[in-house]
Amino acid sequence: MLVESMAGTAFLMGIISACSLPLGALTSAFWRPADRVVAFLMAFGGGALLAALTIDLVGAALARGHFYFLAFGCILGGLLFVALNEIVNDYGGFLRKASTTIYHLRRKEYRRFKRVFSGLGRLDIFKEVSASEFKGLVTYIRSESYKQGSWIFRPGDPSDALYVVADGEVELLIAKHETQSRERLGRNDAFGRLAFLTGTPHANGTLAARDTTLWVLPRVAFVHLLPNSPTLQQAVHRWLRSDELYHYLQECHGMTAEQAQRWTDAAVASLGARGSIPPAVEVARNDLEFRSVANQISRLPIFADLPANELGAIASRILFKRHQRGETFFYPGDPADRLYIIERGEVSLLDPRRRGEKPTYLHDHDAFGALSFLTGARHSVSAVATEDTTLWVLRKTDFEDLLRRTPALSQHVKVFLQRMEVVSYLQRKQHFDHDAAARWTAKAVRDIDSGKLMPAIRMTKAEIEQHGGAALAIWLGIMLDGVPESLVIGASLIHSQVSLSLLAGLFLSNYPEALSSSIGMRQQGFSINRIVLMWTSLMLLTGIGAALGNLFFRETGAHTFAVVEGIAAGAMLTMIAQTMLPEAYFKGGSIIGFSTLLGFLAAIFFKTLD
Repeated sequence: MLVESMAGTAFLMGIISACSLPLGALTSAFWRPADRVVAFLMAFGGGALLAALTIDLVGAALARGHFYFLAFGCILGGLLFVALNEIVNDYGGFLRKASTTIYHLRRKEYRRFKRVFSGLGRLDIFKEVSASEFKGLVTYIRSESYKQGSWIFRPGDPSDALYVVADGEVELLIAKHETQSRERLGRNDAFGRLAFLTGTPHANGTLAARDTTLWVLPRVAFVHLLPNSPTLQQAVHRWLRSDELYHYLQECHGMTAEQAQRWTDAAVASLGARGSIPPAVEVARNDLEFRSVANQISRLPIFADLPANELGAIASRILFKRHQRGETFFYPGDPADRLYIIERGEVSLLDPRRRGEKPTYLHDHDAFGALSFLTGARHSVSAVATEDTTLWVLRKTDFEDLLRRTPALSQHVKVFLQRMEVVSYLQRKQHFDHDAAARWTAKAVRDIDSGKLMPAIRMTKAEIEQHGGAALAIWLGIMLDGVPESLVIGASLIHSQVSLSLLAGLFLSNYPEALSSSIGMRQQGFSINRIVLMWTSLMLLTGIGAALGNLFFRETGAHTFAVVEGIAAGAMLTMIAQTMLPEAYFKGGSIIGFSTLLGFLAAIFFKTLD
């Protein structure tokens, strides 16, 4: 009976210490305090818990002469917390707090640097670049994913990036004397190098042979580093005098030997004088003609009546291409990463799923692919040139950059997105209901106003699938933060009553932790009912853990008990240092020092009441 009574008391004490968890979650339903308020509460709770652990665990163990056993337990508990925390974070548990999110992303960034360095570092031109200089490049490198069959770049596209295969496989389509060969590249292989260094348009196209992830180094980052890196300049100088360069310019861009030599001499001189290389071949844009017809573009009136400076900015990014009769621009399911505007010719749009439906024929100054392009959806029809056609192409990356730089264009896009034909397109072609289409439109307009990228429809399902297990991982992460406290409560009751200062420290630390995490979880899309249920279940588990801890450690010796106290103290101290205080500092800055002190004193005050 005594054992059952003590286990019941441990369960009750565990519930009392953790009842602030659902209380904090409920608070988030009607109060969203400022970040500095959350930071103050987090630091206050962390200080209170630090004092409670120091007095009730560390101090008590020292008084019994068990320092070495306690220290061993502390180290073991800290290592266990770190290891389990890493595992949980990798499955989405990092979303439970801003601090764990930041730490997780920084760790991923370090791994990313190592992988990129191993890929780009294999290229002759980067082999002698120092690690510090290379780190400057890595900050610009982005990751891009391509579905099997998607174009990475097409012939005539600007060479504005260097690519390295992170995962997957790509296929280079190499044109040689009216024939086309194919070359496959895999993990850590780089491509697009010759066009990247010479600033020429891509002479060949590249496709994703299967689902592929690439590291992409923008040329602008390379251009910024080149004047400040003598080592890189020397490598580029050697490459400019290589036979490979002359062959590339003559074979792929039709230069004569004399033209290639003249450009090389000019590039070497520019490299020595200014640390830059002029492009060997300019990208075709036909920009003057585009300016003259911008007001006549039908089906997408976002370029009409723009100020001259904004129209000029668009014309400087647009590409001019020629397509022969029978060429296909895109198929249903392809990513809509380009907007097309016909200059001369004819293009037919056909939905192969609707047999018997007549194609839509488009002619001079018609835009197509616009709705998929603007919404970030995948194409729902095929587009084929039914006669030789010239057209302008605007890439998605250029369009997004233009939106940030051109206020009038941004306003035109916002107005267009709110037209009924956009909502109708989302319902008919992308299978949105009316409310979902309206929500997407409203968010797209808000994002443009705030300078963000518009939400891409095709990414929504992928994000849901990617983080489908995040809720469980978040729950496990929060449970990981709370397991040590339940063990402490249960074990403490074996030899004495649970200290009031320990209960107060746990209660005061749990409330802001639950409040802060619940606010973040709501921003991730969790409902308040789901959040409260998660925290309530953890409160119950804390009580059960306290009862089990009381039963399990009842027969242990004094030294083993000291190790158990150490494991709990080490895990909790590591949790405070790794999640609570970083979270507080991230949100509140210098305010956390004083609030931690106040929490520390509050726990000591409760100790005087024991």
